[in-house]
Amino acid sequence: MSKSLQAAALVERLLLIPTVRIHNVAQATEKLQKIIQDGRSKLHFISDFDMTMSRHWVRNKDTDALERNASSHGIPAKYDKMTPEYKKETARIYNTYYPIEIDQTMTYDEKVPYMMKWWTEAHASLVAQKLNKTDLRIMAEQARLEIRPGVDKILVDCKETDIPFLVFSAGIGNIIEEILKGANMFYDNMHIVSNMMVFDDNDVCVDFKEPLIHVFNKSEFQLETSPYYKMIEERGNVILMGDSLGDLQMSKGVKHDLCFNIGFLNHDIKSLEPSYFNAFDLVIEGDANMNPVIELLKHIE
Repeated sequence: MSKSLQAAALVERLLLIPTVRIHNVAQATEKLQKIIQDGRSKLHFISDFDMTMSRHWVRNKDTDALERNASSHGIPAKYDKMTPEYKKETARIYNTYYPIEIDQTMTYDEKVPYMMKWWTEAHASLVAQKLNKTDLRIMAEQARLEIRPGVDKILVDCKETDIPFLVFSAGIGNIIEEILKGANMFYDNMHIVSNMMVFDDNDVCVDFKEPLIHVFNKSEFQLETSPYYKMIEERGNVILMGDSLGDLQMSKGVKHDLCFNIGFLNHDIKSLEPSYFNAFDLVIEGDANMNPVIELLKHIE
């Protein structure tokens, strides 16, 4: 079977998955044909973490009600060592700035100053708690953050076939690493670009490294300056995964020939569908599992 027919057959299979939407079938087919033709040796992943590799909604174990999954920035507030003042401040910061992040009447440029304030205030509040590296491991265990079903299979597949996998997050990289290590999902082919803590000689967090990464400035980070770049410099095809339109910027910091964009539309589906359909090659709706990505990988040799 020719590569064009393989790509067309793959798109047909993907569209049979109830959670999948492909707005521009011709464009998606064309991109997948090149990815299939070039094979795994020319491919790498760039993925957001919070609400992409992790679930957006989880069941409260006491009430069985749906609630937001913990984010890497939200996990410290669930740690029993944190002071009541910290937890109150974290709630204030979230309730102040999250509505701005998701406000569909504001432009990105209008939101950016508020995002800078959000991240700066959140990091300052966290540094004041004088956490150490052991605290990070324990809080990651306590949080029991739910990883999206199928992520484990994708990461193992990439590890076994030497596909580099970049986790690009506006969250807290040290906590993300602890979560992945605790779930046995962190491998040598993986790299994290995120907000990383600075520790003193006693392993106490005293600051965060510059530059600050928030949800709308991911395009500003040039991966060519990182050690990870050696793993991907000969790989021109990217599969990008994210849950927000801002995540589309993640591929801007690395040269590539083609980027196949996969968007996870977890909430406000009807109102966000038009913008997601126009921005992403493939949309997975309803906080669903990773089966479409697993199916895609099956067709790449």
